[in-house]
Amino acid sequence: MKEQNAPLDNSYAVQSLIKLFLLKATTLVIVSGVLSSFSGCMTTPPPPSEKQLMTTRMGETSAVEVIDMRSVMRNNILTAQVTVKNWGPPPNPKTGEKQPDTKLYGYRFKWLNGDGMVVFTDEAWKPLTLTRDQSADLLGVAPTPDATAFRFEINQYK
Repeated sequence: MKEQNAPLDNSYAVQSLIKLFLLKATTLVIVSGVLSSFSGCMTTPPPPSEKQLMTTRMGETSAVEVIDMRSVMRNNILTAQVTVKNWGPPPNPKTGEKQPDTKLYGYRFKWLNGDGMVVFTDEAWKPLTLTRDQSADLLGVAPTPDATAFRFEINQYK
């Protein structure tokens, strides 16, 4: 018995290869899109702001935001001003209502020279009472002309 080879239909083979290529390409695009959306969630957090670097927090002070920090040299003495705001605790999860919040905090300034070294031993804590949505401008005057920079420290009293 003689075998007969049927002639191959080249157009059918080419169409099959094109469909297979398109399927693989589409799958690759979808997979890379999904992976890139996941990798967007895994990005590193932004670097801390200058205000965050100049603030030292102790205790539960997360509700207090440092809004602004400024300083000026007056008569060769550094004067610093820090504006803070108490946003309060998150709303009640069941009702969505804001929870009342009045907290007693303490703050102080740490005075530094041009090299970042402390030029004055720790000053006393100053009391600060903030209710929800209340802001305050806190002023500090360097005790010595050697101070050219400052750090702001905040602590919650219990």
